[in-house]
Amino acid sequence: MTFENQGKKQQQDIDLFFFSLSPQVLLQIGTGPVLLAMLGLRAYSELIESVGQSAEEILRGDRLPILPFPEPQKTP
Repeated sequence: MTFENQGKKQQQDIDLFFFSLSPQVLLQIGTGPVLLAMLGLRAYSELIESVGQSAEEILRGDRLPILPFPEPQKTP
């Protein structure tokens, strides 16, 4: 058996309904969406972090007005 025949025997195409694809082609097709998903998740996590920091700044107590509390009445 020659080297070329061994390479052809080892490579198995994946049969789909009307055509067949090699695993290398499927890997090339799937790489782009995976990289875009990773970039999207990174941007989404940075967005959620910035929204959380903004909400924390809004809800911090140092910018709220001081509320006037009535003095307790003393009983004689």
